[in-house]
Amino acid sequence: MKGILIQQKVFKSIDGKYAENVSDDKKRDNDEYAYSSIILNLSDSVIRKVGKQNSAKELWDRLEELFTETSLPSKLFLLEKFFRYKLDMSKNIDENIDEFTKLVQDIKLTGDKNIDDYTPIVFA
Repeated sequence: MKGILIQQKVFKSIDGKYAENVSDDKKRDNDEYAYSSIILNLSDSVIRKVGKQNSAKELWDRLEELFTETSLPSKLFLLEKFFRYKLDMSKNIDENIDEFTKLVQDIKLTGDKNIDDYTPIVFA
């Protein structure tokens, strides 16, 4: 979704990084466009979960709250999977690397900033 908003040049309504000379009308237009782009890419069940939000930023924050929150057990599960990772000989090397990279990215999404320090050790 972030990629779509960046491509449409309206992600600024989420991160608030506007140039000083941008008018309030332009900011409002960007916010409306970003809001509609997000809403149009959500399923009905997700729209019901996010409720009524007044801006693209509020909608974005609510989606992050709903879908990026991770519990300690799930983080520990990912870390255990990371440290026990072994190459699957039935898969080619690209598939193994993709699987490992996805695991590292999932751990980064939990907020672990140190995972890059361990990656060379595990994959060596």
